[in-house]
Amino acid sequence: MLRTKKSVVHEQFGDETVIVNLDTGCYYSVQGVGDRIWALVVADGSRDGIVQRVLAEYSGDPVQLAQQTQAFLDRLVEEALVDPIAAEPGDAVNGIHEFAGEKKIFVAPSVEKYTDMEELLQLDPVHEVDLYGWPEAKKEST
Repeated sequence: MLRTKKSVVHEQFGDETVIVNLDTGCYYSVQGVGDRIWALVVADGSRDGIVQRVLAEYSGDPVQLAQQTQAFLDRLVEEALVDPIAAEPGDAVNGIHEFAGEKKIFVAPSVEKYTDMEELLQLDPVHEVDLYGWPEAKKEST
C-alpha cells in the first residue's frame, strides 16, 4: 500500500497535477499517465490495484506498462511524496479494476521536480513559535 504523506499537498489542473512536499520545499508536476497514476494512489494506494487499473485503461505491452508504472511509483516513494505501508486486513481495492471505456495510449509517466521555490516554501513562521503559538516567535535561549 502507498499513502500520501501528511506533509504533501496536491492540486489538479486539467490533465496536470502539481504536488508540493512541504517538508522539503520541492514541488512536482505530473501529467498524462502520471497524473492518472497519482489520482489512483490518492484514491486507492494499492500497488497491485494501480498496476491492474493502468493495464485496464491503457494499451501497450502489459509487461512494459507494469514495469513503468512500478518505476513511477518507486520514484514517488524516493521523492518522499508517499509512504509505503503494510496493508491492513480490511483494506480492499474499491472497484479499481472496473473499466468499461476505450483504452488510451500509454506514454511512460514522468515526474518533473522543481526546487526554485524551496526556500520560500520552507519559510513558514508558524513553525517558528514556542508554546504560546503564533504570532509569538520563539525566544532565543541565551
